[in-house]
Amino acid sequence: MAEMTLDRFLDLLDRHGPVIDRWPAPDQDGAEALLAASAEARSAMADARAVASILNDLRVAPPSAAMLGRILDAAPRPRRWISEILSWRPAIAFAAALVVGVYLGAMVPTVQANDDDWPGTLGYALADDASPFGGTP
Repeated sequence: MAEMTLDRFLDLLDRHGPVIDRWPAPDQDGAEALLAASAEARSAMADARAVASILNDLRVAPPSAAMLGRILDAAPRPRRWISEILSWRPAIAFAAALVVGVYLGAMVPTVQANDDDWPGTLGYALADDASPFGGTP
């Protein structure tokens, strides 16, 4: 174990407070030895204990209703995701209509006709018993 220096002692005192039992275990014995040997270490420890005592005794009054109201009024409002979606309703309706239109357009059977046989093709398409999906022509 290395000997405790005053700088190391002051650093540990700032980090962990005046209760040496809360300090890292390897440093506790060195801190106790330095406290016994150094008046400056004892003075710093006394100051730290005084500050810790003041902080432990400090009581904070609960906030008033007016203060809570001001804090809540100043807080940003949560965004409403539903209102953001509703602002997109026209675009969503247009996109849905477009998708349905493309789908229905792709489902309509097409009849390809030769230029020479357009009357026969027209008759086939208009015949009552003709079906482009496998009926009799």
